[in-house]
Amino acid sequence: MDTDNTMEMKIISEINKEYAELLISRSKRTEDILSKQIKKLSTDNSVLLKELDVMHSAMSDLHKRYDRARGIINQMKKREDALEDEIRQLQEELRNSEDNCRYISKTCDEKLEEASTKVELVKNETEKDRIMMEASIKRLELENTSWQSKFRDKENSERELIAICDSLMAVKEQEISEARGTEAMELPVLLVTRDW
Repeated sequence: MDTDNTMEMKIISEINKEYAELLISRSKRTEDILSKQIKKLSTDNSVLLKELDVMHSAMSDLHKRYDRARGIINQMKKREDALEDEIRQLQEELRNSEDNCRYISKTCDEKLEEASTKVELVKNETEKDRIMMEASIKRLELENTSWQSKFRDKENSERELIAICDSLMAVKEQEISEARGTEAMELPVLLVTRDW
């Protein structure tokens, strides 16, 4: 009985010893695994921290770029607003210019029409004046021809009268000369001169 107990105790001791060794072995393996995992996690953590730093740097650079882009966009927006205002102003000036051009064109057309009417009136008046002047010139020419004819007739009449007077004076002179005999008597002779 004691021998059986001793054997039992020995077997239990051996089992406990093996179990303890197994636990130690498992613990060591677990520790090794955990150590490797911790080392891997540490390495991964370092990589992740580096990547996180890179991401922080990238995010910082992205924020800077975003701020610059936002500033440029704001400037472009202001410039766009200024250009739109300028375009509206230019469009307004263009509309005013077009209105002025239409007004000037209308005024010019009215002035041209008025001038054309006046030119036509002046032309008609000038034509009337020309016709009247031609008629006056024709009348004056006829009057001049008539006066020249009358003047020639008068000259002829004067020549005839002078010739008659000369003839009568010659006859009278001869009668006086015969009445007094041989006595010579000078009679004044009427000489009529005229520019022909």
